[in-house]
This record gives sequence, structure tokens and C-alpha cells, in this order.
Amino acid sequence: MSAVAQEVTPQEITTTPLVEIRNARMEFPGVLALDGVSFDLRPGECHALVGENGAGKSTLAKCIIGENTLTSGELFVGGQRVPKHYDVRDSQALGIAVVHQEFQLMEEMTALENIYVGNYSKRGPFIDRRAQRARAAELLTYLGVDIHLDVPVKYLRTAEKQLVQLARALSQEALVIILDELTAVLPENDIENIFRIVELLKRDGKGIIYISHRLDEIFSVCDRYTVLMDGRHIRTGDVTELTKPKLVELIAGRELSQVYPTLNPPDDDVVLQVEGLTSDAFFDVDLEVRRGEVVGIAGLVGAGKSELLLAIFGDYKVKKGTIRVNGEAVSMTSPRKAIQHGLGLIPDERKRLGLNSALDVRKNATLPSMRKFKKWGVFMDDEAELRKSYDTLESLQLRYSNLWQPTTKLSGGNQQKIVIGKWLIADTEIFLMDEPTRGIDVGAKSEIYRLIAALTAEGKSVILVSPEIEELLGLSHRIYVLYEGRIRDSFEGDRLNQSEVMTSLLGAER
Repeated sequence: MSAVAQEVTPQEITTTPLVEIRNARMEFPGVLALDGVSFDLRPGECHALVGENGAGKSTLAKCIIGENTLTSGELFVGGQRVPKHYDVRDSQALGIAVVHQEFQLMEEMTALENIYVGNYSKRGPFIDRRAQRARAAELLTYLGVDIHLDVPVKYLRTAEKQLVQLARALSQEALVIILDELTAVLPENDIENIFRIVELLKRDGKGIIYISHRLDEIFSVCDRYTVLMDGRHIRTGDVTELTKPKLVELIAGRELSQVYPTLNPPDDDVVLQVEGLTSDAFFDVDLEVRRGEVVGIAGLVGAGKSELLLAIFGDYKVKKGTIRVNGEAVSMTSPRKAIQHGLGLIPDERKRLGLNSALDVRKNATLPSMRKFKKWGVFMDDEAELRKSYDTLESLQLRYSNLWQPTTKLSGGNQQKIVIGKWLIADTEIFLMDEPTRGIDVGAKSEIYRLIAALTAEGKSVILVSPEIEELLGLSHRIYVLYEGRIRDSFEGDRLNQSEVMTSLLGAER
């Protein structure tokens, strides 16, 4: 049995921290990212690192793995102080690995090749492929998963890709594993499997730094927590001595007494009607949206939720069905047509699908509305474009330095505000929101919730897809459940409760 798979008894686990940072200070030009932060990770524990976007979590993690160099302060690994010029290769040699939310995989390579890329087992001058395969199979057995090692990872499910990344970390004999928003894109059953694996790693004396915006997970799997705010250390403590409202208050720096805002009742006017819409991902979908209404779409992974929004937006091929906007049948053959009819899409992957990383804040904000800022249909009215971008983004309380700043330098919550802001500039009436709060902190979530309430108060309408039932219940006037590509039921009024929705979501009969 390998060292990875050997269980370590509590008596064998040393009390020396696996990782310790003392008085860390990290400066970028014009930005103080960390200011006197101290942190330690003990053997056999899962330590939650939490805070709003921009609080310093990723910066601290990058210091631990050697991607960032501390301006001042000390870093210890296994009780030994590391030299100032410490890099990623050094951290790997010391047994530190990171598993990111965004896949760091070679899509065309097999699972086996991805596990060992850059870390090959050799027999003399040759790669020992037989040893690699045996070792990889042993790692997957340890993780309790069955993944075909010879399949290119582009064909694997999201959860399987995450597990390939985790197996790669373990193949490097990592003692410290940083899980950076690992569960953000996973369904509930796969998250439970991650929890099981975390407990397995803890039992074997490994330390896990757990970065997540899903606060419920912290109470499910973590032993201690550290809260950062604006690069400063706020508090470290035992999770057992904490409540969720208190953690929210620590993260946000204020008490969020009402997470979900009160919504005004919608009008009777139906602004969007879908009849018999069918594609290869969903079938005979009927739904309607009234003016000023938030309509939630609930469903398990693979139910066709995202594909349905894309089809309504003209970006997914449909086989049959009718879409009506304000009572008029329209042909949604492209996103351009949808925009012309007052629809806007906030996609689930904002970095890849919602923003153009080659453009600055201003150009991203006005991208769907370029025609509005042309003089005589030819020249750009730069002054009008700047004014509209500034006014809209200021109204959304965007935290940024200037309109020419790259969007890649902004936090997830602020990037999402730009994605929403561009549709406000485009005079959108119907917002199609696919997981708009994915990967953003509790404070930014609250701002997005208030924005949705403000939109509907102005008579705008929203279709909201979310994997979080609590979020759907807190924001929706009505919820449709999509089950295996078909609308199974709809809920409003007294039926709008967690028990009813979850029963339908899981395909159970009441």
C-alpha cells in the first residue's frame, strides 16, 4: 500500500503546523493586498479561508504555493522557514498542491496523462508507464471513484475532472492541499463525495485549506476558519463555536439582517411566453413570465436549464416551439435578434462567456450597445459612451479604478456587475440569469439580490437559474422545475416551499 493510502493514527500526527504564515504583507503597485496576516494549518484539519472577493484569500494562497513573494513576513512549511526566493516548484517539492475551480487540465490528453504531466515516474532514462498506471489506479481507488484513465479529459464530467486534478495533487505526495472553490460547479451529490474525500485526507494527517463562498459547506467539513477582510486578518476560530449569521457578519463587516429583499408583486401582463419549445436537451417546454416577475428554474445537473436559457436567447438550436415577446411570435435565430427584442443573457461562466478579457471595463459595458453610440451611423461618440458607462457602473456601485481597467483585475462580484450593467445600457427588459451568484462572496450576492429586486420594481423581468434552492425560494415569484428536460411542475403562492420544490426536483411522488 502506498504512503498516500496508509492511514495515520492520531498519535502519529505531529502538532507542528504543516504551514504557518506570520505577519504576511503583500504589496502590488498601488495596492496593499495583505496587511499583517497570520495563518496556520495543522495536520489532519480542514481550515476554511473565507472573505469577500478581494479580501486577500487568493493572494494568501498564492503566497503559500510560491506564486506570490511576500513583501514582508515569514512563511514556514513543516516548521522550517522557507527562503524569500521561494517559488511554485519549491512548494511542490515541500508537498503543497492546489486544486482550482477552473480546470488546469490538458483537454486533449487522457486522465492518466493529466495526472502525471510534468511529474513522470521514470525507470532509468525512460518513463515507467506501467508504474504510472498502477499508481493512478491506486489513487482513484483511494479516492473511491471510477474514472477511465485512457479517456481524454474533455469527455469527462465536471466532477470527474475535479477528481483528476485532486489525483494529480496526491500523485505529488502532497501533505497540504488547497481546494480553491472546488465545489462551485458541482451538483449536490458530487459535493458530498468531495466531503467524504476531505475526511479521508484529514484522517491520513493531511491538511486542507478550503476556500469557498458556500458557507454551508464550511459547517459541514471544516474544523477551523480564518476570515480576511481588505487584506487584514479578522478572526480565526473553531467552526463548532460559530453560527452562520455570525460568519456572514464577520465576512461582510456588517449584519445582513435581510439576505433576500422583498419583491413587489408582478403585473398581469405576460412579456415572455414559451410554448412547446424542444431541442436535443429539453422537450415541450411551456412557461410564461409576467412584467416585474422573477421566474426561477430549478433542476439537477443535466436537466437542460442552461440550454433552455440559451435557446430563448437564440444561441441554442431548437427543433420546434414558439417564443412570444409581448404577445408577438418572434424568431430567435440569433442573440442579435434576442437583443433586438429586449432580452439579455447573464451566462453561468462570466469570464469566458460574459466578458471579453481583451477589452477594458468601458468596452465590455457597451459591447451589446455599440450602435447606440454612433454618430451618423459611422463614428463612435466616445463622450456619450464614456458618460453612459460611468453613470451605469456607478449606479451599480462598481469597485474599480477607472473605465480603462482590464476586467481581469476585478473581483468576481464586480465582474458580474459589469455583465449585468451592459444589459442595462442595452435597455434590456427581460434578463436571463444563469447562476448569477456563482463564485461570489456573501456581500456581493446580497448586492446582486437587491439589484434583481430593483430591476423588477422598474417593471423588468427575470428568469433565474440557480442550483441553490434557498436562493430560488428567496428571490422568485414562481418556480418551474425542469426534470430530465421536461417541465415537471410549477410552484407559487403557498406551494412555494422547499419541501414541495425538492420533492419535484428529485423526481419523487408526493
